Amino acid sequence: MAGSWRPVGQLLGAAATVALVSGFLTGSAMAQSNSGKAAFSTGADFSHAYFFRGIKQERSGIVAQPYMDMTFSLFEGTEGFNSVTFTIGQWNSLHTGPSGNDGPAMNVAAWYESDFYTGFGIGVDKWEFGLIYTAYLSPNDTFGTVKEVALSLAVDDSALLGDFSLSPHIRMAIELSGQADGGLGEGVYVELGVEPGLHLEGTPVSLSFPLTVGLSLSDYYEEAPGNDDVFGYVDLGLLASVPLPIPEPYGAWELSGGIHLLSLGDALTSFNDGNGFQAIGTFGFNIGY
Repeated sequence: MAGSWRPVGQLLGAAATVALVSGFLTGSAMAQSNSGKAAFSTGADFSHAYFFRGIKQERSGIVAQPYMDMTFSLFEGTEGFNSVTFTIGQWNSLHTGPSGNDGPAMNVAAWYESDFYTGFGIGVDKWEFGLIYTAYLSPNDTFGTVKEVALSLAVDDSALLGDFSLSPHIRMAIELSGQADGGLGEGVYVELGVEPGLHLEGTPVSLSFPLTVGLSLSDYYEEAPGNDDVFGYVDLGLLASVPLPIPEPYGAWELSGGIHLLSLGDALTSFNDGNGFQAIGTFGFNIGY
């Protein structure tokens, strides 16, 4: 195990160094001259398993997922038409298990996934509309490239429900090429979710309770050719986050961790070696400016 961990440890160290150095450089520049038109975020999450929209990717070894993105404010209003933003980012998944460093790939073996995404967000009153393009690539050639366009809609219900706000959202992802489930045809995915939360009085700790339901609108969860399972999964989470006492010029630092409980439909149960339930623990950090 120690021998198999050494290459991915070096890669994780490099990823963390890039994230932190780029964060410090960007944060320093923004602290001096930021006009409020750009925001930068970087960080990494760590786990023992990785499920994408309920589809098993890895559940052995260590999973590390570093990322960074930038969001630019293109328009800011006051009432009604509030904002237009443009985001560009990159996300990765590095594995020590069979899909990564312990697998057959010879080159960049630990580097299981590298995603590029870009899109627009439009704020209208309490509503947030999103349009995003994502290309999912596998540097170690474990899966074929998948490209999709996703539409999302979220609502800020805090003014209506106060401390009991649910922050509901809906998302529809349309595959343009490739298939996340490895099926025969491109599919359409629909997601419904809420994320109530609370702040623990007298402490810096915030809790959230995300609940997500993933569905196949068309050929997204194909258990067999011509057999599409509409119900994909339910994900119930308990997450905690706490800010770190870092000087403001270096950005906002945060630690987070929690657990996700997944209940899988028939197709995803078969993909998960017959297991219809999966618990996933996570922890990570984020630096934002």
